[in-house]
Amino acid sequence: ILFFLGAAIYRVLLQPLLKGGIIFTLILTFAVRLIVENILLKVWSADYRTIRLSYAGSNFQFGNAYIPLIRFLAFIIAVVVIYLTYLFMMNTRTGKGIQAVALDKEGAQAVGIDVEKMYMINFALGTALAGLTGSLWASIYSFSPHLLGPIVGKVFIIAILGGLGNIWGAAAGGLVLGFAETAGAAFLGSEWQEAIGMVIMVSVLVWRPYGLMGKKFFG
Repeated sequence: ILFFLGAAIYRVLLQPLLKGGIIFTLILTFAVRLIVENILLKVWSADYRTIRLSYAGSNFQFGNAYIPLIRFLAFIIAVVVIYLTYLFMMNTRTGKGIQAVALDKEGAQAVGIDVEKMYMINFALGTALAGLTGSLWASIYSFSPHLLGPIVGKVFIIAILGGLGNIWGAAAGGLVLGFAETAGAAFLGSEWQEAIGMVIMVSVLVWRPYGLMGKKFFG
């Protein structure tokens, strides 16, 4: 459902503004985010909600550690989805078309790739993956429409850390950010948790602008 919703949003809202440049596109996508957030606030209010699954309190032992089952399952699902996305991008004509457009839009058009179609599929796929990510998040944490802002902020940090043009880089960026925030909160206090992510992001931008695993030609 979210795939088709993303495709519709692209066709109706984003496609007409692509010629205006990246700034117009960013402004519009943030506007869409605010609209969605306010609709959710109107329908469900700002109260935090929790999804209670039957196995939410289950754990299993791995060595001397007890691992929550729900977090382990979320991790496995995430790894599988990342791998399937990687296979799609590397082994299908559409995936290769998306990469070609990202590398060189004019060159892709010259060899007959439908650039607008690739943009639409890419945005729709991203929307569907965002919905899946939200479902996994909601199965573990309490959630509210007000969480959209902080989550989007973390997504930007992860994208910069991992680097553009590398799907596994996004996974690596998420692991680096998660470990850094957890370790930082343990040693420095939870009030430093958000700042640590920003410091790491700025450091990566200065040291390696194309990300830890990104490709220079995407930078």
